[in-house]
This record gives sequence, structure tokens and C-alpha cells, in this order.
Amino acid sequence: MTLTLDTRALPYPGIHNIRCLGGYTTETGTVTRMDAIWRGCALTGIEAEHREDLLSRGLATIIDLRRADEIEAAPNPLADDPRVIYVNIPLFDGLAPIDRMAEEVDGQFNMGIRYVRALDECKDNMARVMRTIAAAGPGGVYFHCTAGKDRTGLIAALLLSNAGIPREVVVAEYALTARLGASLMDELRVAIQARGNTAERTEQILASAPETMTRVLGHLDTTYGGPVAYLDLIGIDAPMRAALAARLVG
Repeated sequence: MTLTLDTRALPYPGIHNIRCLGGYTTETGTVTRMDAIWRGCALTGIEAEHREDLLSRGLATIIDLRRADEIEAAPNPLADDPRVIYVNIPLFDGLAPIDRMAEEVDGQFNMGIRYVRALDECKDNMARVMRTIAAAGPGGVYFHCTAGKDRTGLIAALLLSNAGIPREVVVAEYALTARLGASLMDELRVAIQARGNTAERTEQILASAPETMTRVLGHLDTTYGGPVAYLDLIGIDAPMRAALAARLVG
């Protein structure tokens, strides 16, 4: 499925892979709102005029999914802006480093393995993110990691699934990173190979293939009964799930 990007991606030069979750039709025929929830990268190097543009769109809450060392190396430039509420929830805290995980399954690694382990092992932080979004005040919510691909991609898939977006759209939305984030992946490729990863493994780490998200959603089905049942299991009850959906389709 090909998705039109011009209404979703924000055209900030030098900032890659930032887009809203608006403009998608749910299974009941409603459409997710533009500029309600955004997903993306850490905004490193964003120009002042583009920060102001993002704020003018209604940005009010930022959820940073990175570890403390990542934030220290590249702080979100809006973290100290008094016009937004900034929250740090290290989503993959406690999960084995990606290089070690790749070594454990050498020759068979793909990001779907990491996503599945994150869903299974990082339930508390998954729930914290969902509760934070549901309880956020008026205005738009921006959640991000470093590249806006992995941690961000999991949260986006759960939010869209909870809002009733068809599965094929959830998968295609995840895969947009391969196009929107291509320049950023080129930058990350150098750092990943510098850590000693082979070219093949580097490409596995940087990939955002549709099959990866298909596998993750299948795991949610077989292990938990689907994305909504997973949210229920981690403590996101029906009223909170309704609040999450309302932020997108209300």
C-alpha cells in the first residue's frame, strides 16, 4: 500500500522522519486528526523557525523515549521550552543492547526480534507512555526516540491499532521510515559500523521493512490476543484506551 506523504510529513530541512498520525481512515469510517499526535526523531539541529512552526501547530507535550546517555549526547532542543511539557520515559530500559541481541541470533537477526522482546520485557514503560499520552493536557503530543523508527514505531503501531486503523495501514505507516528517514539512516550507518557491526547487520538494524511490523502484530495476536488486548494486559483499561483513541479521532 502506498500512502500519500505530503499531508503527514513535516518539511523541516535537516530534520528527517517526523510526521503526524493524522489522515488515516479507521475501520468505522472516521479519520484521524491532523496535528494531534506526531512521531519522529530527536529534532537535533532543528532551526528556530521550524521549532516555532511545530509549536504553532499546537505542540504541547513531548515524550522522549531515549535513555539518559542518548539524551545527554543529543538533548531535545525543545526540552526546556516553557511552552511544552517534556517527559522522559526510556522505553527500552532494561532491554539488552541491540548489538548483543544481534550477536545472540547471529545470522537470523531482524528488528522484529527486538520489538517482540520489547513488548514482552518492557511492559511497564509501554504502559507509562500510553498513560502519559492519555492524560496529556490540551494540544498536540510528540513522541520520539533517536531516529523515530524503533521505539517510536512500536508506540505508533499500538496507538493506531487502538484507534481502529486497519492493520495494513499500520504496517505501511511503520514502513514510511524507509523513505522519510533515509538521510538520517545514512548518518546512523556510520556510527553502527564503527561499533564493529558488519555491513549486513547494520542494514538489518536500520531496516523498517513492512514484514517486520507484520511479524510484531502477529506476535501480539498469538501471545496476547491482539494489540488492544495487550494494552489491557499492561493496565491500559477501556476508559484509558478510549481516551487514547479520542486524541486521534475525537
